[in-house]
Amino acid sequence: MLIARQKKQENIAEYVIYMFQIEDLMRAFDLDFEKVKKNIISQFSQSEEVMKEINYWYDNIICLMKNEKIEKKGHLQEILNVIDDLGELHLRLLRSPLHPDYKLAYQEAAPVIGQSLAITKKEGASEIEVCFEMLYMIFLLKIQHKEISKDTTFAVNKISKLLAILSEKYKKYEADDIDF
Repeated sequence: MLIARQKKQENIAEYVIYMFQIEDLMRAFDLDFEKVKKNIISQFSQSEEVMKEINYWYDNIICLMKNEKIEKKGHLQEILNVIDDLGELHLRLLRSPLHPDYKLAYQEAAPVIGQSLAITKKEGASEIEVCFEMLYMIFLLKIQHKEISKDTTFAVNKISKLLAILSEKYKKYEADDIDF
């Protein structure tokens, strides 16, 4: 909760990836709050007030996942909404003549995004959603110590650069400090 709040304020792309991790972590503990409390929450050393907030946050995540029926796979609607917002900003940036840095990063990443869209075959997935799914897949491979090819590393770097710029622009957009 503390990390999520900080990431959401500072770097929206990191927030999305972090929340993907949280969803999988909750699934690993069978969406059982007592297991989460024992294995995760107990590791925090915070004031009583902050601990109540942490408990509430994790319990709420579990309840939302159950209510949204994403016990086995999928993402919280709140996170999908953030991805949609980023997707809309992505399109606005591409249409605007005021963001050549973003257009260049997109042009460099576009072939990779196209390949990823073809591979995922996720109906209705936006380019930005596919970028996040790809980055998260690579993250999972890394924590499993699986080998990642040079081509994949190259592709991930292009997507990471694009999402980093998009995150910067999103922060400005949220602060109403960006022109189109």
